[in-house]
Amino acid sequence: MINAFDFFAFIFFPYILVVLVFIIIMVILRKLNFNDNGERKNNWRKLTPDLLSQQIEYHNNATYKAFEFYIKMILAIIGGISILAISTDKNVDNLKILVKTGGLIIYPVTLLFCSLVINHQRAKIERWNKSFKWHEVFMWNEYWFVTIPVPIAVSLNEIVIPLIINNLK
Repeated sequence: MINAFDFFAFIFFPYILVVLVFIIIMVILRKLNFNDNGERKNNWRKLTPDLLSQQIEYHNNATYKAFEFYIKMILAIIGGISILAISTDKNVDNLKILVKTGGLIIYPVTLLFCSLVINHQRAKIERWNKSFKWHEVFMWNEYWFVTIPVPIAVSLNEIVIPLIINNLK
């Protein structure tokens, strides 16, 4: 059985790592797009405010669609693992391999989702007229979309999947 410290470690350390990576990426994007007084470095797009607004709205919607897809994928994977866990198949070794593989599929799905969200956020930042402070990223939906799935994926693979595998008979 897993103790409280291990449980905390499997959730806390991946979360802190992803938070730091996300903040670093956003600060780099801020440095690339804005000068020190918060103004845009260059306006190479030369788009009207209405068109800029439409493009930012597109990237917002794309982020939410990616989130919907991610949730559907995770639920499908967890559903598949659940079906395997209650299966009455006699070959337990094959079931253990399938359950472990199903759990491992969560990692590339989570990585793909996080990279999609970061890419859409990059595209939005490139269209903003004013800069942002580094601590404002904690208020963005994209921050939560990137930082929460990683500890969930790690805890599923390090806590839940081993429990399922140990209970297969």
